[in-house]
Amino acid sequence: MPSSLAYRFRRLKRSVLAKTALLSSRVSPLLRHDVPLARMEYAGEEQSRNLVIFLPGIDDLAEDFERRGFIDDMRRHGITADAVAIDAHYGYYASRTIHERITSDVIDSARSAGYEQIWLAGMSLGGFGAASYAARHASHISGLLLFAPYLGGGPLIREIAAAGGLRNWEPGGVHDDDYQRALWRWFKDQFSSTDPALPIYLSYGKRDMFQRANGLLADALPEDRVLSIPGGHNWRTWKELWQMLLPNWKTSL
Repeated sequence: MPSSLAYRFRRLKRSVLAKTALLSSRVSPLLRHDVPLARMEYAGEEQSRNLVIFLPGIDDLAEDFERRGFIDDMRRHGITADAVAIDAHYGYYASRTIHERITSDVIDSARSAGYEQIWLAGMSLGGFGAASYAARHASHISGLLLFAPYLGGGPLIREIAAAGGLRNWEPGGVHDDDYQRALWRWFKDQFSSTDPALPIYLSYGKRDMFQRANGLLADALPEDRVLSIPGGHNWRTWKELWQMLLPNWKTSL
């Protein structure tokens, strides 16, 4: 991995570019979305047939999962799945190319390689990327690990809450380009279907800025697939939740 100083500079640059793009309709050319997703690969046990794909948050880098010990934690818990961390920055989301890139750059090759289970794990914006991908391509993956995911803007979340929660909410007409409403419609369909729903594990801090939206999703999930602890929207909280989640998730592999 790069030196600590180079790493801090890259994180600062990523954060500044993403925050600037959020305030403008133009995405910095430095957040290139016309190139394949950069990736970091971590081999598990030889000939593993399970793969975890990590998606970072808006300020984060692919290497953060290794730096924060997420890969080592998997190995300590006896999880031998291969892992890939993709550098899915905000430029891919703003350009609406994130789903296409995940499929062409990661999923297609993973399926060709013979992986039997492919899980998406995402933090914050990465959680939205993972969940919205599943909403459109559920057949491509085996499950979701969501950590404090961004799940939509305030008006949509207030609408769902005012309806009394996800089970009572009616999505109405949903345009193809309305990823946020389409995601919640998919959540509702998952929990209303008589067929087995795609496994979704949700974890978040009770002081997280997305707590209200996460709580609405948590209310619709089985209790054993939700973790919530004191903490905010930060890696310290996500790290603790990850360590708590691993023993339960291991039984799904």
